[in-house]
Amino acid sequence: RMNMDLKNEVITNFKKITKKEVTLDSDIKSLGLDSLDIVDLLMDLEDKYGVEFENEEMTSLVTVNDVVKAIELKTK
Repeated sequence: RMNMDLKNEVITNFKKITKKEVTLDSDIKSLGLDSLDIVDLLMDLEDKYGVEFENEEMTSLVTVNDVVKAIELKTK
């Protein structure tokens, strides 16, 4: 079961950068983020949740939901 606080926090972080409507199904690349934006966002989430994303893992994150699931797996 998805942690609602985590989901909302991740969506909020994306909205702060993109200023667009963001849902769990949003494709990260379709939000208009460049690779530096994505790395900065993921680094902020790493700090906030005490997790670490490997470079290969970062490139496999396609949707906002992928980011939420990755954080959930790392914090269990």
